[in-house]
Amino acid sequence: MIQPALRPLARSLDPLPGESLAGFLLRLSYRMGSTPHRLATLCGLTCRSDSIPQEQLRGLNAETAEQLARAAHLTMSEVQALTLRDLTSTYPPLARLRTDKADIGSKSHINWATNPDSRYCRHCLRGNGSPVQQSFGGAWQLRWHLPITFACTQHLCLLDSTCPRCTQPLSGPVIRRYSLVQLPHVSGLHPGQCRNRAPGPLPKPRARAVPCGARLDAPREAAAALSPLDMQHILDLQRNLNLRLDPAHLRRTADEQLPHTYFPDLITTARLITLSWPKGASFLPSTALADLVDRYATPYLHNPSQPGLQVRRSAPRGTAETSALLLAAATALGDRDLVPLRERIEPLAREVHRRSTSIGDKLFTDSDASATLLRATAPRVYGFQKRSALRVAQNSYRFRTDEIPPLLPREWFDAYFQRLVHRLPKMTTLLERHLRWAGSLRLAELICDQTWPACSESLGIPQNSARRTMNVLGKQLTAPALWPVFEEAVDLVAHQLHGQARRVNYAHRRHSTAEWRLSLADWKALCQGIPGLEQRQATGDPRVAEAVIWCMVNQASYLHSPTVTHRRSASHSPGRLTEEAALFATRTQRRPSYATLSRRLATYAARLARACDEGTDLRIEVPNWTAATGVGQQGPDH
Repeated sequence: MIQPALRPLARSLDPLPGESLAGFLLRLSYRMGSTPHRLATLCGLTCRSDSIPQEQLRGLNAETAEQLARAAHLTMSEVQALTLRDLTSTYPPLARLRTDKADIGSKSHINWATNPDSRYCRHCLRGNGSPVQQSFGGAWQLRWHLPITFACTQHLCLLDSTCPRCTQPLSGPVIRRYSLVQLPHVSGLHPGQCRNRAPGPLPKPRARAVPCGARLDAPREAAAALSPLDMQHILDLQRNLNLRLDPAHLRRTADEQLPHTYFPDLITTARLITLSWPKGASFLPSTALADLVDRYATPYLHNPSQPGLQVRRSAPRGTAETSALLLAAATALGDRDLVPLRERIEPLAREVHRRSTSIGDKLFTDSDASATLLRATAPRVYGFQKRSALRVAQNSYRFRTDEIPPLLPREWFDAYFQRLVHRLPKMTTLLERHLRWAGSLRLAELICDQTWPACSESLGIPQNSARRTMNVLGKQLTAPALWPVFEEAVDLVAHQLHGQARRVNYAHRRHSTAEWRLSLADWKALCQGIPGLEQRQATGDPRVAEAVIWCMVNQASYLHSPTVTHRRSASHSPGRLTEEAALFATRTQRRPSYATLSRRLATYAARLARACDEGTDLRIEVPNWTAATGVGQQGPDH
């Protein structure tokens, strides 16, 4: 059945900037001398017998929007601007509201999507002094329905959330549903008057409801105010949030941190502070603000009727509590740079997991937080995150696991790991080796989405060695929260490797040199003419040089060379072999004879590596060292 077209109203009003649908109905019904319910019906809005469903604040379908535009003499863009639809692009919690459910009132406060009760600034409701606003009042702002709006930056005050006379919120459920306006069948109330039922006994059936009627825009004594400095912090935060809500500002900024994740990060951090309270009290600049959060968090954390920790999914109703909690959350987030962010926020996450592991996991599973925040809060178990979904970086790297050196080259380590090295209590040769192994394992983790032991064999590293590295670094990096510093260093290495025009196929080199052996003649030629190595030339073990050359070619550890692993598998102790090979792994070789031999081995290794890459004969001709000492290309330490 085709519904008859609605007739245009005899009179209407132009919407005020930022006005909500509820505010427009209140002003227009007051001008028309009609009830809000009757006016909403004439404008084609959905109405029930006792309410005007608040879910229409979320957005109107095309047919309803056209009817409202025709009846109220509005354009379609003006109608859409009366609803929250345009804000879904900048405030993601709104987008999580299910469009097929009428939950804008009864459930939309969950996950900080909306306030079912509009907050208000009494100065704004008083109007700007123009004839229209003198008669019908100022705008009920649409943004007052968002939990992140708690202050008026024009009048430099916190918003009010209750009526000064009846002390009740300005909206309430009608049979568990919320209405755009209270007492929609009552006419004659100014838009700035409270429409709550007057305090007292409930009216008899069919009796006319008596509204509170208090003027919300009337001057009154301010409640206990925050200090000027605290208020300045609150107003600065509100200005920042207002900018982030502005679609035009979003288009003007090139935010590499994904601006769409800021509000989910802010809300998740606010929940984290609540669940770990009073751990986050240090993020607030005064005890007065901390007391506000304490007033909100403490009864919730110690509610005897609900034992155990619960994820609180709605925002505080009071604007003072909301402002203090969001200020703490914004301070904890900072600029969302991973390393300092983890330093600030990891103690809070650890405290929540200590109180309840399941709630700690649920808090982050249910959120739309950014990968940066999730990485900063993810518990670590000796080298990998418990949240497996976070192992993959958002970047798509061009390099493959075959092109990752099994032992991070020393020049890369020196270039990118110094920040981490300076923060470690003590750096040893063994710890450095594990950090370089871990750097390569982390590079593989970034592109394979697997744990280090699972990645290790693709790099030619035994799984037991990867587990050993995880244990060593877990003890060194977990307690001082240095994993983000480590990850930041590896990210820099990954970008360098990604940008290289030509990369080495280390898997091919390992395959090519698996059966390669250093002949006794080549060993003697390498030692020829080096003072102090005459005896080693005659009786020394060429397998030492064989292991060292192999690790130079493959950018790997001599401990994983075929020479050492063969001796280990043949039940021969490789101890002496590895001890002698370790002499070439020291940063500063004090013995001139060993330094000279190390340079010769590096030159030999460079030629062998070139032969592997070119697929030519691996029998390398040893240079005539007596003619000139070959310095050659310095390979990595091993």
